Amino acid sequence: MRARTKPATTRGAAGRRTSSRRSGKPGGKLKPERVQEELKTLPGWRLTAGGNALVRTRKFSEPDATAQFAADVAGLAAGQRQPAILGVTAYQVTLTLQRPSRNGIDRALINFARQLD
Repeated sequence: MRARTKPATTRGAAGRRTSSRRSGKPGGKLKPERVQEELKTLPGWRLTAGGNALVRTRKFSEPDATAQFAADVAGLAAGQRQPAILGVTAYQVTLTLQRPSRNGIDRALINFARQLD
């Protein structure tokens, strides 16, 4: 069992306490504006029509590279307990990252997408 740690707090310019936690509650849903800001730093990723999932398609020149990438993503997702739906063909992998409850994008999902670049 891991001990919970509080985020670091500092005093901002106006003397108010600020937190190193950027998204409010841990695991909490990000506001749509924040998701759009994060997507600007994640080339190739896009939101689904409903805005509840991140999607990216990666293309490969060899089927072996496609299979290896898919296996690596599946292993990473399982190890971090992150949701990942993989659509695999001989030369491409389509990744869909979506919380099972479909209630939006959170910081952990954004960070996981960042690791897959």
